[in-house]
Amino acid sequence: MRRLQSGMTFLGGLVLVLVVGGWVYVGIKLVPIYLNYMKVAGTLDKVKDEFSANPSNNEFAIRKAIERHFDIESVDFPSFRDIVIKREGSSFQVTAAYDDAAAIAGNISVQVQFNRTVEVPAN
Repeated sequence: MRRLQSGMTFLGGLVLVLVVGGWVYVGIKLVPIYLNYMKVAGTLDKVKDEFSANPSNNEFAIRKAIERHFDIESVDFPSFRDIVIKREGSSFQVTAAYDDAAAIAGNISVQVQFNRTVEVPAN
C-alpha cells in the first residue's frame, strides 16, 4: 500500500508568502490614508453636532469650526479650504471630496477616492 503525500511544496509556500505579504504591505501603506479620512469624517460629524444645537446662517462660522477641528486633529490634507460648503434651503451641505495616493514601490501607487457629505442646519 502506498502512502500519499500531503502538504505544500517549498515553492508553493514561497508563492503564497509573497502574495499574502504583498497584500499586507499594501494594507500597511493604506492604513494612514484611511485613518486621516476617519479624522476628516469625524470633524464633519462634530461640526454637524455643534451647529445642530446652535444653528448658524454664516458659512464663515462653519468654515472656522472645520479649521479649528482640523488643527486639533492634526489634519494636513485636505485643507479646510478644500471643504465645499453650499447653502441648500434651510441647511448647509458640507462636503469633503478628495483623492489621496499611497506610493507602493517606485512609480507604482494606489489612489483612493473619498467623499463625505453632512447636512448642517441653518437658521
